[in-house]
Amino acid sequence: MIAEKTYHPNYPLNQFVDSIWIGKASSLNLKSSHHAALFTELIFNYGDNFQVKGQNIENTINKNGHQIISGLKTEPFQTKVSGTYRSVGFILKPFSYGMLIDKFGTRAMDRVSEILYESLFDSENPDFKTIEHHLLGLFDNLQIDSDLIKFEQYISSNLLEKGTLKDFNRSISISQKSFIQKFKRLYLLTPRDYLKLKKVNAAIKLLQNNKSNRLVEIGLDSGFYDQSHFIKTFKNFCGYTPKEFSKYGQR
Repeated sequence: MIAEKTYHPNYPLNQFVDSIWIGKASSLNLKSSHHAALFTELIFNYGDNFQVKGQNIENTINKNGHQIISGLKTEPFQTKVSGTYRSVGFILKPFSYGMLIDKFGTRAMDRVSEILYESLFDSENPDFKTIEHHLLGLFDNLQIDSDLIKFEQYISSNLLEKGTLKDFNRSISISQKSFIQKFKRLYLLTPRDYLKLKKVNAAIKLLQNNKSNRLVEIGLDSGFYDQSHFIKTFKNFCGYTPKEFSKYGQR
C-alpha cells in the first residue's frame, strides 16, 4: 500500500513483525494486483473502503474499525481502496497468521485497534513505543516453534532443489505428517507449497535483475528442476508466465 511512514520494530517484537506502515490520504482510489507475497499482513482500516480479495484472508468490522488479516497464497490477490484512506498495517513473519488468527476479532485485538488510532491518528507524533508494547501483548505466551526455526534455517542455507524437504524431514524428531500439520496450521501452506513460493520469489529477483539470462537458466538457478515445472508454478503464483512477467508484470 501507499505508506506515509514506515517503522521497523525492536526486539522482541521483531521476532514476529518486520515492519509497520501508516497510510493517510483525504481521498484515494486505487486498485492493484499482487503476487507471491512471502509475508502475512495485518491491517487496521479507519478510513472508507479497503478490500483485500484472494486466498487466506479474514475480515472483521466493528465500532473500532475494519481489521484484515492476509496470509500466504499460491495465487495472485487484489487490493482495492477508495475514499478516505487512513490505515495502519503490520508486515508479519509468515508463521504469524497461525499465531494471531485465534485472537482476530477478539477484545485483545480491538484494544490494539484503539491504541493504534490514539497513537497514530489522534496524535501529532506517532508513539511507536506504546504500539510495540500493546502489539507484543498479542504474542504473550507464544513461542516460535523450534522445528519451524530449524526449517527456515535449513532452506536458507541449502539450495531449493528437488529432495530438500526429504533431507530436512530426516533431521527432525517428529514424523513428516506431524510436521506438515503443524506447519500448515501456522503458515496456511504445506512445506512443499512454501518451498515453491520461495523459489518463485528467487526467480522474480533474477528476472528483475538479470534480464539477459535465458529463462531456463533462471528456473534452474531458482531451484526448479525443469523449464516446464518452472513456468507452470510461476504462472500459478503470479498470474503470468516468467516471459510475460518480464514484459508486463513489472510495470
